[in-house]
Amino acid sequence: MNRSWTIPLVLILSLQTGTILGGRAQRRQREAEESLKPYLGRVDPEKLCELLKCHSPTGSWCQVVRNNGVLIPKCVCPRSCPRQRAPVCSVLGRTYGNECLLHKEACRKRRRTGLAHKGPCLIPKGECTEEEFGQFPYRVLDWFLLLSRMGESYAPAAAPTQSCISHEQRLQLAQRRFHLLDRNKDGRLSRRDLKKLRYKKMPLEHCAPQFFQSCDRNHNRKVTLPEWTSCLVNRSEAWFHRFMSIKMGSRQLCPMNTENYL
Repeated sequence: MNRSWTIPLVLILSLQTGTILGGRAQRRQREAEESLKPYLGRVDPEKLCELLKCHSPTGSWCQVVRNNGVLIPKCVCPRSCPRQRAPVCSVLGRTYGNECLLHKEACRKRRRTGLAHKGPCLIPKGECTEEEFGQFPYRVLDWFLLLSRMGESYAPAAAPTQSCISHEQRLQLAQRRFHLLDRNKDGRLSRRDLKKLRYKKMPLEHCAPQFFQSCDRNHNRKVTLPEWTSCLVNRSEAWFHRFMSIKMGSRQLCPMNTENYL
């Protein structure tokens, strides 16, 4: 192919892909809004806002706005935010002054960023204790679970916690993140790959280097997929079962059906 055509062709394909993805999100947004129309004027719009999933614009959140004299829930990108101090923590481990500021930046960067919890992100410092080290793999999988829901299906209020997913779902979660981090597709994660986790912004991040070093069982500074899943899934479940047996006197995880949540 003539090289002079290569760059324009790449640009055209990129634009077409973006249009397809954008069109799909807009269609899902229209469908979500249509499903709430029968309840407009009959149900508190604030409650409807809690039910409305925002697919488009990317990064938007639901706010109650006035349309033809009627208050309706609508997904919007904030243009300005109040100075009210109500810190929240995103699933990427960053603290924002309030939820409006989180979505304002998400819209600007055109990135779906979920809310992890209200209040600032906690980043404890100090040495990693034995108890924290044991809990760390469970916290990592919790974080992966949140990241996996940052797309169109992200719904914190409806989604179960990690304790409610099966062993097979944990394996799928760990394997999916492994393949995303393995950029050169050599089947091994280097320390450079692991830095992409941004675990320094996570709670218990001071346990991360020690934990991932312990996953490298042959000490070659690489973590293979079996080492990765054994570290994260097996240790996570071992910690959780031990926690449940001590705190709750039970080893049962969660009785609800969660097959469609991942």
